[in-house]
Amino acid sequence: MKKPGLGILVKPVSGDCNMACDYCYYRPAKALYADVRAPRMAVQTAEAVCEQYLALGPARANIGWQGGEPTLMGLDFFRQVVEIERRHTRGDAVPANTLQTNGVALDDEWCRFLAGNDFLIGLSVDGPSELNATRRFANGKPAFGAAMRAMGLLKSYDAEFNVLVVISQANAQRPRRVFDFLVENDLHYAQVIPCTEPGASAGTVSEHSVTAAQYGDFMIALFEAWLENDDPSYYVRSIDNWLHLFFGLPAESCTHRQDCHNLLTIEWNGDVYPCDFFVEDRYRLGNVREQTLEQMLRGPAFRQFLREAESVPKPCTGCEWLRCCHAGCYRHRRKLGIGDDQRPYLCEGDKRIFGHVFRRLRETMDDPARPRLHAFLTHLGQAVAARLAQPLEGQPGPPPAPAGTQTEGGVDLGRNDPCPCGSGRKRKHCCGRVAQAPYGG
Repeated sequence: MKKPGLGILVKPVSGDCNMACDYCYYRPAKALYADVRAPRMAVQTAEAVCEQYLALGPARANIGWQGGEPTLMGLDFFRQVVEIERRHTRGDAVPANTLQTNGVALDDEWCRFLAGNDFLIGLSVDGPSELNATRRFANGKPAFGAAMRAMGLLKSYDAEFNVLVVISQANAQRPRRVFDFLVENDLHYAQVIPCTEPGASAGTVSEHSVTAAQYGDFMIALFEAWLENDDPSYYVRSIDNWLHLFFGLPAESCTHRQDCHNLLTIEWNGDVYPCDFFVEDRYRLGNVREQTLEQMLRGPAFRQFLREAESVPKPCTGCEWLRCCHAGCYRHRRKLGIGDDQRPYLCEGDKRIFGHVFRRLRETMDDPARPRLHAFLTHLGQAVAARLAQPLEGQPGPPPAPAGTQTEGGVDLGRNDPCPCGSGRKRKHCCGRVAQAPYGG
């Protein structure tokens, strides 16, 4: 069984953390292992995970280390992980490792290792100090200083990193201030996700969660700030995915994909779940010490999850934006107690976002008032159109980039170069693929 698009999220310390952020979505996972004070992954379990995953033949192996706070494992564990990966990898195709962290434990030794072994680090920070209040230590002390210290260290070692910004009630009213924070700190890679955690009763959300209207307002204002900045080198994952959809390409993020089967979550003891938003007993697929990942992927529990997650609620049928959102992330239905006869929680926000963003992208392509984004979008459109008109392999490359685009827009559209949309993949595996008709046409 080959799974070329499969990635895995590994939770080596489960929900254990050295901080106590109010909105943490993964804290409930600790209840599954309540009898274990400090869950830690054994090296033997890590080896089973890597061996079984790489045996599935992923085209580009991606292993994400998350938590809780994965640095609680200590640096020696990750040194051993790198050696394990090398033992189970053919040739030089070592898996791409990512590490999501709050930055508290990072020091010179950590950063030297992460940079030297090509880890992509995700650093959690929700904006400037006044908007970062939800991120704190157990004693109530704010965590902003720790995040900024870690950011400085990562930069000093030239480590590849992005920032993860959670939209909560703490920053939902200040989207432009969040974008300004990115620019002020030269943070060219960011991911923005909404806090939408379940409340005390079905159909409700926690006090820190945002409404669909707040989410729509925030993302539209963030997009407008990106447009005004006129610099495509500032990559925001949501905007990248909107660009994919605008040009008729599949979204990179699973949030807006039709399929829901390309990312497994593996807990500290080897338990496997279909998604890290569904780490519950009823969704457990098995354990790598007892079964292989291939057996679990073929098993009835995984197939049942896919049937439910990839279903389309009745109110979404016939919606003009269904081809873009595919009813959104399953957690915004099942986890919030929303049934198949109701709209997904963020539906109204998503519809407003798509309508606004696609209109504004068309305007930007037609109007050179923002020259760098105009050149960037125009050339992307030409490249996609060229690939729609001809097969990818064995055909001439796309038209040459417009003068000045290489330096001003950061665009390089060679087939084996990084895709200019910012996904991190080679262009031939991303925006260079044949796709359906674009909205921007």
